[in-house]
Amino acid sequence: MKLAWLSDLHLDRVSEEKRQIFYGQLGKEDFGAAVITGDISDAGHLAAHLRELARACGPRKVHFVLGNHDFYGSSLDEVDQAVAAVCRDEANLLHLGQGEVVPLSEGTALIGHRGWADGRAGWGWSSKLRNPDQFAIEDLLNLSKRAFFGKMAELGRASARYFREVLPYSMKCYKHVIMATHVPPFTGAAFYNGKPCGGHHLPHYTNISAGGAIKAIAGSFRRSHVTVLCGHTHSRAALEVTENVKVQTVHARPGKPTIQSTFHLN
Repeated sequence: MKLAWLSDLHLDRVSEEKRQIFYGQLGKEDFGAAVITGDISDAGHLAAHLRELARACGPRKVHFVLGNHDFYGSSLDEVDQAVAAVCRDEANLLHLGQGEVVPLSEGTALIGHRGWADGRAGWGWSSKLRNPDQFAIEDLLNLSKRAFFGKMAELGRASARYFREVLPYSMKCYKHVIMATHVPPFTGAAFYNGKPCGGHHLPHYTNISAGGAIKAIAGSFRRSHVTVLCGHTHSRAALEVTENVKVQTVHARPGKPTIQSTFHLN
């Protein structure tokens, strides 16, 4: 079994010609299933691009979480509903985060949740960085700075709650759990332009609510290990949090979609 990892494709920035070339590469690549860790497109194009990805990879399964850019131009609920409709039509598409534990091999399973930068790391709400989410996602429009950071914290805590519900069972049943999320859950895995994020960027580039949940749960299941796959920052990072928790953050170039890595699963 080979698992192909894709992330931060930003297909809304890719021409039709280049998308078709990319889909042709997906069709020829040797893998058994794919996982995408967010920022597939924007809200206006997401449904169409998900259908294209499903058909390019079919009949192989495409498991995915959404990133913040996938909601640009719409609201959280409207995008989630549109994605659910696409998944009903395309049998090989699976939107992670609905409570599923996906067996990939005898000893490996996949879980996932979109995650969100929770605004708690670094300088927190004192950060001077202007987050474009506030001007592109309907749920975040016209919020004061404090209210905006409050919403970020709410979304980050939602993913932490989800992992507290799903990860213990996964680690009890499988030796290896691959976790797909969009935002790095540890500050050591968040880089900007190839360098560790500073205090102003960290609130927007990490979800330490999820990281705390992952680390605590993994500490109770030391015979199993977790590999967290994430994107968002477009800068590669690899972090060993504990002996049984490792994080990989992908390097991505918007407008140049590619398969980031392929994992061989025993």
